[in-house]
Amino acid sequence: MKNYLQNGDALNVVAPAAGVVSGQPLVIGKIFGVCGSTRLVGETFALWRKGIFSLPKTNAQAWAQGDTLYWDAANSVVTNVNSGALLPVGYAADVAANPSSIGPVLLGQTPS
Repeated sequence: MKNYLQNGDALNVVAPAAGVVSGQPLVIGKIFGVCGSTRLVGETFALWRKGIFSLPKTNAQAWAQGDTLYWDAANSVVTNVNSGALLPVGYAADVAANPSSIGPVLLGQTPS
């Protein structure tokens, strides 16, 4: 196919002003993903958009498998409570206990 660019599991993006760290959740515009490597400002890296990642979550929450998840930019965590206009990022890949600081997040199927 002559118009195919890439599969979209990971997008090549440029590191923002603060740079990025491997495994860090990151939002670029309305695109949420996980940084595939550590890069300085202006360097290109893979932002993973599909897969299951262990990400920081709201500590005082329990997740059920399949819960819709959102990015809470103010607290830099994933949450299962949409308290306004939070960015949907995927689903809980498995349960996450209350309390716990990380949870399994299935990216690539963004809820509407």
